[in-house]
Order: sequence, then structure tokens, then C-alpha cells
Amino acid sequence: MAADISFASFNLYNFQKAGLTTHSSVPVIQRDYDGKRDWIRRMLIELDADIVVFQELWHPDCLRDVLAVPELEMYQPQFIADSWYNIAVAMIVRPPWKVAASHTIKQFPFSELIKLDDGDGEDDEVRVSIDRFSRSIIKAQIVHESHRGTPPFTLFACHLKSKLPARISTLPNEYRSAIGSAISTIRRTAEATALRMMLIDQLRGSGTPVVVIGDLNDDPLSNTVSLITDQPTMSNRARGADRSLYSTLFFQQLKSYRDVYYTHEHNSHKSVLDHILVSEEFFEYSSDVIWKHQDTRIWNDHIDDDNPYSTDHGIIRSSFR
Repeated sequence: MAADISFASFNLYNFQKAGLTTHSSVPVIQRDYDGKRDWIRRMLIELDADIVVFQELWHPDCLRDVLAVPELEMYQPQFIADSWYNIAVAMIVRPPWKVAASHTIKQFPFSELIKLDDGDGEDDEVRVSIDRFSRSIIKAQIVHESHRGTPPFTLFACHLKSKLPARISTLPNEYRSAIGSAISTIRRTAEATALRMMLIDQLRGSGTPVVVIGDLNDDPLSNTVSLITDQPTMSNRARGADRSLYSTLFFQQLKSYRDVYYTHEHNSHKSVLDHILVSEEFFEYSSDVIWKHQDTRIWNDHIDDDNPYSTDHGIIRSSFR
């Protein structure tokens, strides 16, 4: 039998050191930094997850500071680099789980996407020249240090392009939002395609479990998330799919018949942008099951409260036994 494990995804909402800036030119003041750090600490202690993937971290010292309390000091952080500019993904792992190997992925496995007009009267030629992720991905091999019956698995920590319109200063004002939104959607779709290609290579006959965690900036049934997962059959009669991924939200729905979940709210529209996707080894009805889903929960009350230090995303946690 494998050891129990739990995962979480946590968008930190521009977590930056005091005295430094984020997207604005105004430095973060110490009081705001302390308040945000303490709120994140409280949430991590309540989450009690073995592996947490973060998004929107501006500086590694911020996360090290969060972990500098007895309740969290056992976690080992993993960053995209020693330093970086703008927001980035990061992760923490709690022993006896550990990162055996990792690397940061910025470049796509392709330099452009091309569709030639084959004369069928339906499609015109399309050429998309995007060759890198807007935010680097961490690919890590996770192992259990003491439980020999627990296999290693591969984890992808992600943050895909947001739905916010890309900034375009060269167009008339009335078109900027529409074209900017289209460009963001195209980039996010290209990123999902690149991730899917890497997942196919990782999943194909390897027998190694795979987990994708992060802010994918789209709903579970969107084109981009469906592209990543390959939309496997989701029922208690399915027996698993070798190259597909499963949303743990759907696992929870199979258990409880609940479908009221959200991790983000924009203009009063609630949606799920934050995901934990797992391979068939985590699917209870798969012929190759190793872990069985125990529970998926979303912390989202803070989205509607007046706490100035909380995040604008819900926090999703899934546990397996």
C-alpha cells in the first residue's frame, strides 16, 4: 500500500517583500507585508497539506519568512530560480515526501503552431508564433523517503496566462480590450497545448503517476483545461485512461453530488480557476489505481470578506489514501 498524500494550490495574490514593488510603482509597506504573511501562515497551518503549489510569488524570501514558524518549518521550498522578476510559481514539500529532482520549464516543445489551408473550404491558414510560457513551470519528481511501497510521481506546478486583456498600446482605445482578451486566450491555449504535449510524453506507457497543480485560469470544462486533461470518461464504470488526467473536483462530485464550487470571483461571476489534476493512478475506479480520493475542499470564504491581506483566489486541497 502507498502512503497517504494531500495536495493544495494557493494563489498568493502578488506576495512581495516590504520595500519592493509589484505591478505598481508603490513599494509594499511593512504593515501590509506582515499582515499578508501572517494570513498565509494561518491558512497553511489549517490546510495541513503535504505538497502546496503557489502562484504569484515575487520573492523567495517571502515564502521562507512564512515558513519560519515551528508549525511550518519542516516544509522544504522549491523555486524556479534563486531570484526572478515578476510573479512566479513555487512549491513546498513536507517530509517524509521530498523533491528528488526538478527543473524549470520556460520554452515550449514547439516554436509555433501552423494550420495550412488544405482546400477543404472550411479553415483558413493559421499561424501562432508563441514559443514559451508566460510563467515558468516547475517539473519535479516527488518521492517518499521511508515508505518503500510508495512509487515516485511527477508533479507539474503551473500558472497559465490569465484572462485579463493583454496590454496593447498601439491600437485605438475602443479595440484594446477585445483584442487584448483574444491574445490572452490564444496565449493560454498555446500554453495548454505545450503542457499537454509534455504530459503525453510523460504519461505514455511510463507507469509513473502524474499530478498537475496550479492556477490554469479557466474552468474545468473549458477548452484549455479539457485540452490538458484529454477529457477522460468520468464515472464509476470507467477503468482509467493511460494518457489522461482527472480533476479532483469531479472526484468530489462523484462522492457527494455537489457541484457548487468556485475558487475565483470576477464581476460577480464565480468560477473555478485553480486545479488539481491527477493521472489514473489516483482514480479510484482505474485498473491501475494506487491512491483513492478521500476529499477535495475549497477555502473561499475570504474572497467575499473585507480582509485586506487575503488572496483573490480560493484555495483547493485534495487528499488521497
